[in-house]
Amino acid sequence: MASKQEHLLNLVRRVPIFSGLPVSAQRQIASTAVTRPYQRDERIYGPGDRTGLFVVHSGLVKVHRLTESGSDQLIRLMSPGDFLGETALLAGTATDHFAVALQPSELCMIDRDRFTRLLGEHPSIAVQMLQTVSTRLVTTEQMLSSLGGHSVRHRLAQQLLLLMDEAGSTSFRLPTTKKELAAYLGTSPETLSRRLTALQDAGVIRLGAGGLVEVVDRKALEQATAG
Repeated sequence: MASKQEHLLNLVRRVPIFSGLPVSAQRQIASTAVTRPYQRDERIYGPGDRTGLFVVHSGLVKVHRLTESGSDQLIRLMSPGDFLGETALLAGTATDHFAVALQPSELCMIDRDRFTRLLGEHPSIAVQMLQTVSTRLVTTEQMLSSLGGHSVRHRLAQQLLLLMDEAGSTSFRLPTTKKELAAYLGTSPETLSRRLTALQDAGVIRLGAGGLVEVVDRKALEQATAG
């Protein structure tokens, strides 16, 4: 039991919105959070669910929604340290999107009532959440601006640089299918494949099996964001 509590405490300490809290507060969060593993492609929640706050401790989570036409629209990818479900939680409404584990993942959940009490006791959590959400809005605005004014080549290069930086390595795997990535970048899977092949032919990246990408020339990839 003690080892489980210490494990939860270590998880809480690694979450940016909780890391600056006193140890006593972190222990309180650890004692109220419920953790569970999710298998690849397992749904975490969906539209209509009334959830608490979810924090990703390991793995990768896809947040997406279905458009009126029935197509799948990727909203964002959540990696360790990210939280989700906050909009519906704070608004007191049901979610309007899906959250699905893209790979074996571990998440913890704090229910609505407990999280509301935590915000009252530790306002700094709300400040950290606001900063994170503001950063997400800036990223979304940049993507919308990019969709309207930049080429597919620009948007793809920008996304590959982001994935490389998140992986901390020049080699990484595309976290979604090419179809999902194409939809996110506002293009077709065929156009995306052609742009990836063009970057490989130019010696900028190297493509491997299973969505593996290796950035060979970062400077050239950065230059591609200008077009």
